Amino acid sequence: MSKVYLINDAKSMQYEQLLERELRQKLKSGMTVAVKLHMGEDKGMFSPELARRAASVLLKLGCKPFLFDTPVNYPGARNTPEGYLKTAEAHGFSKEKTGCPVMISNDYVNVKTKSMDVEVSKDMANADALLVLTHVKGHPCTGVGGAIKNLGMGCVSPKSKGDQHNFVKPMVNDDCTACGLCKEVCPFSAIEIEEKAAVDSECCGGCTNCVYNCPNNAMTSEFTFDTLLAEAASAALQVMKGKPVYYVNDARSITRNCDCFGNPGERIAKDAGVILGDDIIAVEMATTDTIINQEGKNVFLDVHHHDPYLHIKEAEALGMGSEEYELEKI
Repeated sequence: MSKVYLINDAKSMQYEQLLERELRQKLKSGMTVAVKLHMGEDKGMFSPELARRAASVLLKLGCKPFLFDTPVNYPGARNTPEGYLKTAEAHGFSKEKTGCPVMISNDYVNVKTKSMDVEVSKDMANADALLVLTHVKGHPCTGVGGAIKNLGMGCVSPKSKGDQHNFVKPMVNDDCTACGLCKEVCPFSAIEIEEKAAVDSECCGGCTNCVYNCPNNAMTSEFTFDTLLAEAASAALQVMKGKPVYYVNDARSITRNCDCFGNPGERIAKDAGVILGDDIIAVEMATTDTIINQEGKNVFLDVHHHDPYLHIKEAEALGMGSEEYELEKI
């Protein structure tokens, strides 16, 4: 059973103290540490201040950290390294402000999974250790977006990002009664109802919500987004095999949608604190449980019609960790 820590007051020195205590056991002076985080499309991102404080701990331990992310596969400033670096700097992620270099990684190594050939950041693969800093939020394709999403979508090439969405192709069989529920739960407006449901493959984002929510099992798909995201995250961790990896989930400012949205929307849950640990599955379970228990309902399922535990269990099935955890509140 993994130990997971919950810090209620992220502004306190307990954040640095716990990180130093945990990382001192795993890292050696001189190690290059890749620090993975999302540096913001516009309003949503991991806190630049928490990133700076994490970098200060790594520097104190004699490590050589660098912040990094990969370009996106949709139009905008972040789809090139140059554009993303300008966005990152505008959001407070620069060597001057964080104390370590910022890199937009655009070179990759190939990792084959059951369903995909995943292109994983080469800069991360060449590092001696990995620190995963994640802002937790809602997500239309997984219910919740946490560390698994940060790795599976954030550590791979634009092509591999697209594959996770594009490989999911919902199909409608003859059991369809045209009830319209699939249209209601589709976040991409990709379904129309005539004699039966019809999916516009050009608009479909591959969330699989229609498959999960159809009361007649009339929607099917060879793949689910949860499975493919878990595989991509597993590929990211494969290149770090045998190297130290640690996770920090910032469960504050929990917005409706992902940080990839220009406007991630309203907050859907109260701040739950910062959750830390070295088992990604335990950290994700503890984070999701804490938010849901605090709200008294599964807010992610209510908002996105998608069970937030599905992709976590898919990742656990791939051997990425265990959902059993012991939570210590600090």
